[in-house]
Amino acid sequence: MEWRCARCGAIQDEDDPPCDECGFHGFERVPGGDESSPSDPVWVCPECGRQHQKNSPPCKRCGHVHLEQREPDYEAFDDIGGTTYRDVLEPRYVAGFVFAGLLGAVLVLGVAGVITLPGTGPPEPPEAPAGDAAGLNLSAVESAYVTALNAQRSNAGVGEVSRAADVDAVATYYNKRVVEARYGDAELPDQEEMNQFDARCGEAAAFVPYSVDSDRPLAEYDERGLANELVGALANPERVTVESQSRVGVDVHVAPDQRVFVTALVC
Repeated sequence: MEWRCARCGAIQDEDDPPCDECGFHGFERVPGGDESSPSDPVWVCPECGRQHQKNSPPCKRCGHVHLEQREPDYEAFDDIGGTTYRDVLEPRYVAGFVFAGLLGAVLVLGVAGVITLPGTGPPEPPEAPAGDAAGLNLSAVESAYVTALNAQRSNAGVGEVSRAADVDAVATYYNKRVVEARYGDAELPDQEEMNQFDARCGEAAAFVPYSVDSDRPLAEYDERGLANELVGALANPERVTVESQSRVGVDVHVAPDQRVFVTALVC
């Protein structure tokens, strides 16, 4: 059979674009040719009989994924053209692509630190052995500690610091690990553990872990009084009165023997 260029009409010996005359990529079959003459085989779907010019599954009609090479049947040779998997895309595949896209977005956000993925991020503080706090609200003691610290900074002529969650996490983890090591079977946290936190503290940061064993029982303190006692026990107060510092994290923990452990991180 013969083929004709759909643009310039030049006769071609086979359906093998582009046109030798004008370079066009569309040929059409010349009617009335010798149908019995040898011709290139086609690829036929064994399920529905749909003929394709190329072995490019899936079948455009039924989606079958295998094609067989056969001699062409020109009466059934209609609507031949390229096919892609988009033609037979099923809802389940669409759902899979959407899920994969969402998973990729979550991973990107996790790497960027926008969200925390399970199994990633800094470790949770341990359940350190605790003693009787004599009715004191230790969270209120921590808040009063920041107030007393800011009063100390004001006396030194520098600006106040404000409590920050990421800095708090560092102080809490370290303080409870110290108590756990002192009264349990744990070890002090090493540098590798602490590097899992990203508090973004600069060179002026002051990391102050210490403990106070007062002669007065805890029952004689209120939250503000205990906080003042703790801040007053700082060995080197000049470390926490640097002008460039602006954030603070603090954790107060009462041990089984009523000793008060404090860790403060000022950034």
